[in-house]
Amino acid sequence: MVRLYYDPPQEIEVDQHFHKIEQIVEEFQPKRVVLDSLSTYGSNMGTTGRVFRDFFHALVALMKEHQVAAVYNHENPEMLGMSSMMGDFAMSSLVDNILLMNWVELFRLGLTVAKMRSNPTDRVTHECEVIDGHGMRLLPRKIPSHALPFSRFSSLISRSPERRSAKLSGDRDAGAASPRRQPRKK
Repeated sequence: MVRLYYDPPQEIEVDQHFHKIEQIVEEFQPKRVVLDSLSTYGSNMGTTGRVFRDFFHALVALMKEHQVAAVYNHENPEMLGMSSMMGDFAMSSLVDNILLMNWVELFRLGLTVAKMRSNPTDRVTHECEVIDGHGMRLLPRKIPSHALPFSRFSSLISRSPERRSAKLSGDRDAGAASPRRQPRKK
């Protein structure tokens, strides 16, 4: 059901590596693929030249051709300011969706849908958790009294959250669940 392929980053020869991935996709016919991590590829191939961009473009095309849902993991050290979602890679136009996961100062995991091709996104950061053996889930709107919901803060992704008043965040009271935000109409 699962196939793991590892190539030591320091030994990657880009054409042979791509050919091996292509072979695996054609023979194993996966429905989902996770490539971890683009950062490793970038550090090996360099992120400024055409080699990495051409390699990544070919990977995206290969996965789309075989109708594989692909996840391309990338650790972005430049989250403050968010001048680029892909850092030095500058290839966000090649992928259909971008999800940002990060730890916020509230010591909880945040998930933001930054891009979803052909769909509007509100870029609200949602609380989520990862549970061993069960996967990841968004937390329910009602949060234990010792913790405030993300809706009570602004500027979470900028790493400098500011607490909103209950009136601004839409909470009826500190213990009540926040109403679900409706997408903005254009």
